[in-house]
Amino acid sequence: MGTRSETGVAAPENRMRVCLLCDTVGVDAGTERQVVETAKRLDKNKFEVHVCCLETSPQLKGLEGYCQTAVFPTASVNSWSGILQAARFRRYVDRHHIQIVHAYMNKTAVFAVLTSLACARIVITSRLNLGYWYTPALRAVFRILNLRTNGVMANSQEAKRVAVEIEHLNPDKVEVVYQGVDMTVFNLGLGDASASERLGVPRSSRVVGIVANLRPVKDIPLFLRAARIVAQEFDDVVFLLAGRGEQAQELYQLVCELGLQDRVFFTRGEGKIMDYLSRMCIGCLTSFSEGFSNAVMEYMAAGLPVVATDVGGNRDAIVDGETGYLVRERTPEAFAKPLIHLLRNEDLRLQMGLRGLQRCTEYFEVSKTIRQLEQFYYSLTTSLPLRSQQNR
Repeated sequence: MGTRSETGVAAPENRMRVCLLCDTVGVDAGTERQVVETAKRLDKNKFEVHVCCLETSPQLKGLEGYCQTAVFPTASVNSWSGILQAARFRRYVDRHHIQIVHAYMNKTAVFAVLTSLACARIVITSRLNLGYWYTPALRAVFRILNLRTNGVMANSQEAKRVAVEIEHLNPDKVEVVYQGVDMTVFNLGLGDASASERLGVPRSSRVVGIVANLRPVKDIPLFLRAARIVAQEFDDVVFLLAGRGEQAQELYQLVCELGLQDRVFFTRGEGKIMDYLSRMCIGCLTSFSEGFSNAVMEYMAAGLPVVATDVGGNRDAIVDGETGYLVRERTPEAFAKPLIHLLRNEDLRLQMGLRGLQRCTEYFEVSKTIRQLEQFYYSLTTSLPLRSQQNR
């Protein structure tokens, strides 16, 4: 006989019990969306899924029909309150006989390791960026945590390389699992291209766009300075910034200084990204650092060629010269050069976009990346006796 799942459907008793642990899923950012999609898409016939967060949110409550959820309010793990919440979490995972705790963020990595000492539970931590902001103290903490970590999930080959180099990890301990793109939402032919007209984008213009949070690591000023060079070459090209963030006013002032007020349009975080992608002819990314970019995958899924700085996981996604261009020199001139080349060669632009769509379908479609994650979980259980058998 099976047990009843949260949705009331009978489920096998021999499912693997997995807890996804995240600071919060209440933020519209890549990691938080990844946790939500993973919780929804893990095979419920094979996995009993729990999502635990350190703060509540409407998004967490929205997962209750897909998995079990719990909140352990913690502002700092290095506090008396944090210790009490860690003890509560340990009782929770023990009570539910959870076999794998997968932590997605730094705070929850500490939480996962501290609550799994002296037990056979599998602990997975994540490396979803290049750690450009890591301090020596934080690197030391990771090296200590790694002593009790069974596996590390990286979201790109470069994230793996950096983790191995900085944390002195055994490469065999680190598995690359890409976050996937939902191609029922992002795909060529989807979206309402007329939505950009509400922002003032002329119907006859070609649109070069960037989808990014407006914060320093994305280096939007580089995109805008390259845009000025491109604008001098083409009267019919405009530029779209799809995102919101702390630099919005600063970037608008830069647009004015560059004399691009009538050529640059801001979405201010409103509207659907696919609507804007359907209006673009090239997708851009100018980041200083990336793990594995959701924006790049969405560009490719929408059939756009991508021009991006050669950082982080961008090389994993983009085949330079085939699906877009990787820019190695961080100057406006260097970034503008492939944009001008693509805008002058419409056939090449279309061919690169289609090759990018094919690559996205083959490697980064979300159901395929979820299966990769499931296989990673199974590969680690060979070192752990099935607790579900022991606790019946």
